[in-house]
Amino acid sequence: MKENNTRKKVGIGLLASLTSISLLLGSLFDSAQELKKEYPKTSKAVIESIDDYSKDDLEENEKADFKQKIKNLIYRIPVKIRTVFFVPLWGLGNVLIYLFNLTFQTLIAPILHLLLSFVVQTLILLLVIGICIKIFFPDLPWSKIFSKKTIIAVIIGSLFMSLCDFIIPYFWKDYTFYRNLARFILGLIAGAIILKPFIKKKLEHHVSYEIVCDDI
Repeated sequence: MKENNTRKKVGIGLLASLTSISLLLGSLFDSAQELKKEYPKTSKAVIESIDDYSKDDLEENEKADFKQKIKNLIYRIPVKIRTVFFVPLWGLGNVLIYLFNLTFQTLIAPILHLLLSFVVQTLILLLVIGICIKIFFPDLPWSKIFSKKTIIAVIIGSLFMSLCDFIIPYFWKDYTFYRNLARFILGLIAGAIILKPFIKKKLEHHVSYEIVCDDI
């Protein structure tokens, strides 16, 4: 049992190491031919004034120098070993980088955009509805205004708006042009539904107050 666990750990460690090396090689070298180059000869030092560079230029030069140092370390390895072992890993690294970029552009980035939009939209709804409730009930503390029920209702309302924002474009091509107006209207509808119990309570309280005054 222990031997199997040890083998699994070694296998996972080896796989992680090979993946890391592949990604490093794929990001450092633009082509397999560049990876198979001979170790470059040391060039003559060029003295330049630091004043000629901005802070951004200096940072870029430092990154380029660091990248070149790693390349030089790899170039010290014999060409035959690089060709046999590093070139296939470089190819694997390029495939992994391409797949990651493709996944990020098609899946991760849109999802992150939707999540960020949902969070901002929820916070705006909470702020607007909280202010409206405070206007209706000035004596009501903020802790009761932002109760669990209110927060859950706001999240559901924001989720409804996000779903509409995601589904409607498939049926209405010009939706993107009227998007802000549509979201504003959806926000009003969601806000009205959430505020309805508070408005009803306020009206009932006002009516009972008038009845008491009339009796007096």
